Amino acid sequence: MAMINLKEAASRFDFEKVMPKANDWVQATVDYEGRGAAELRYPKATIAGPFTARFDEEGTSQIETVFDNIFPHDPGYDGPPIALLCGATKTQSGWGFGGMDNPCESLSFETDQGLFMSTGKIDWAGMNFGTQPTRLRFAVREGKLETKNTSPAKFFAVPLVNCVAELSNYLSGDHPLRIYPTPALPEDVPEDLKSLARMTANQKNSVLGFSIEGNLFFIERLSDYDARAASLRSGATRRKITAVLVGEVGASPTGTLAELRSWFPFDILSALSFASGSEVGFPWIEIRDEEGALIRRLHGGARMPSFFEGDDVFGKFSRPGAGEFITRFMALPRERRRLLQVVMNHALVGSLGPHLFLYDIVDHLVRALDTLCRGHGLMQQNLCAGLTSAAQDAVKSITADTTSRLRQLADGASQAGNLSDYRLLKRIEGRAANMGNSENMLGLAAVDLLRKWGFPDVQIIDNVLVQAGRPDWAHLISAYRNDTLHEGHLDFENKHDAAEVARVCAHLKDALTRCLLKECGYSGTYESVLRSSYGPQNADWVTPITDSKTLGF
Repeated sequence: MAMINLKEAASRFDFEKVMPKANDWVQATVDYEGRGAAELRYPKATIAGPFTARFDEEGTSQIETVFDNIFPHDPGYDGPPIALLCGATKTQSGWGFGGMDNPCESLSFETDQGLFMSTGKIDWAGMNFGTQPTRLRFAVREGKLETKNTSPAKFFAVPLVNCVAELSNYLSGDHPLRIYPTPALPEDVPEDLKSLARMTANQKNSVLGFSIEGNLFFIERLSDYDARAASLRSGATRRKITAVLVGEVGASPTGTLAELRSWFPFDILSALSFASGSEVGFPWIEIRDEEGALIRRLHGGARMPSFFEGDDVFGKFSRPGAGEFITRFMALPRERRRLLQVVMNHALVGSLGPHLFLYDIVDHLVRALDTLCRGHGLMQQNLCAGLTSAAQDAVKSITADTTSRLRQLADGASQAGNLSDYRLLKRIEGRAANMGNSENMLGLAAVDLLRKWGFPDVQIIDNVLVQAGRPDWAHLISAYRNDTLHEGHLDFENKHDAAEVARVCAHLKDALTRCLLKECGYSGTYESVLRSSYGPQNADWVTPITDSKTLGF
């Protein structure tokens, strides 16, 4: 393509016509205000008056009323209003007062946006009275705003909290819920400037796209993403809506959260969190029509994690990246996804960093490893089966001799009437008889897991450890697992080397990541925590000739 003089090009075509403009439709805080009522259970009563509700990106919700009236349903009820709220009943000495014991069964009020109503359990959140008007506060577990828009549901939109995933895809065509819609090229673009105009129009066309059962989903950052992400990374805030997830609802029901839960793929969030290195949540879910207009907003069941920056598995240059990984993950059977969710959640928190104590990071990583090994049925090992024939014969001979001697000791104890020794010796005899057969050791299971995927890590590491007179990798991992599980921590003053533990954690995290990529059938590149300065790697980057120092040993 010939060089273009930008000044001369700008004199021939107004590039503002194709400059992307932000469509800031995502709200970080939603407010509702209107008149309505709350219904109390016993004694039955209605609270009527003005209500307000606020939900924000921090996960805070507040619903309250400075009510006009409380109407008892029993016309013979002659107690004071406060007695109705407290669920008090009349006694011989007067009215008995308790806590806020009259359950609220339902709450609704009409706003200029539509009808807000509870769809789940309601708790009392407080009350103040005295010289000021009595103010009642409610905590609604689940609720929704139902607008007057009666159009069919077309899309769901989920504001994403703390999502810092790298975007590696373009989205072709128009979509009403794009944050930065890509302008169409007008007819008056000179032919020789069309490429430049197209580049200008697509400069904000960046999404994370993936598909589930043939349906397209995409994630796009908010227009002020940079400022929001900087606020999270600086520690100024713990939660920020940074992006939005959009997809089609198809024929699935969307009237309430309960209906949505019956089909919505919430496990996307675990895969997205693992892929991006930061746990992702959501404050509410919106249902919109084909024009992008709001039909209803569903509140409740929000997942609102605090921000921490872990290991970004898919960086800016990883290809095809997080979208392909999520697509592959979501194509797995549901039971397999449930298992891998647990592994990913532990592996995510197992990132090295200041968010946890080092021994807690070890704990999460060995839990992830344990879960994955159990999912493959590897936790029970037959020790003799892995030996050569000669070694198997030797072990069997030693086992038989040892068992025979223990049996003689047990018989002697029995004959001497020492039943306490007899019971314990018989138990020891039983263990000795099986000492070459079964074992339940995480380290050995992990060796089999890495071998299953063709990863040569253990052989490389063991060559170094054994030459140094150290326990092999399997026993090292098992020892860390047992210490964190049974002692609750690692003793860095007297027993453990913090630098070595950190290196072991980095290797475990990378090995788990490679296993997860293989589990999902992802064949692209990723960011290895062991090779952060070398750019994206594929899952098989470790070979038999890899230097052990690269693995941290």
